Amino acid sequence: IALAELVDLDTTEVDLFVDNTGEAGKKWGVGRGWLPDNDDINPYLKLFGMLWGLGAYATLPAVIGGYIGNPFVPQRWIDDALAVGTRKKRWPDNALVLDEGDGSVKVNKFSELPLVGSWPRRPLELATLRLQSMIGISLKEWNKLGPNEDALGAGVLTQLGGCVVVDRATGKILYEWKDPGICAVANFESMIKKLQK
Repeated sequence: IALAELVDLDTTEVDLFVDNTGEAGKKWGVGRGWLPDNDDINPYLKLFGMLWGLGAYATLPAVIGGYIGNPFVPQRWIDDALAVGTRKKRWPDNALVLDEGDGSVKVNKFSELPLVGSWPRRPLELATLRLQSMIGISLKEWNKLGPNEDALGAGVLTQLGGCVVVDRATGKILYEWKDPGICAVANFESMIKKLQK
């Protein structure tokens, strides 16, 4: 719930559930990362290995994609998330020019890049958001957000996540995604398209 406040998530519109030991994710079948059952290796070392793709095969392609952009697949939420970070003064906070009155995006400086500025997801745009989130949320708020000893022992540091959208009335799963790597997360535009059918 602390993370929802940090990213300005309107919790009146969605239900959030917290599982500090990752049991729900394990039962749902999310990836457990590199060497999940080996207690002899420090969880932080396992996480470092995962950054190179060990136990999380899609990590490197997802990270590289954040640097080189994507001329085909838009991810409009990136603009909004950068604006939230910029308003909260998370570094780097110079990618957008915000309206001083209502805080809306006046200029996305990535759109001014030659040749690639018109791409749906421009080079370095997602990488900038990830840097903003890593420094301004993950590292700055580690004491609030980091796993405690029980959670570390349960393997949550290296457990991958996912997204599931459920119809409140019927309990039917409308959309689900399981992350195949670090930074390889659900594409919200794809999710919305599927939900609109």
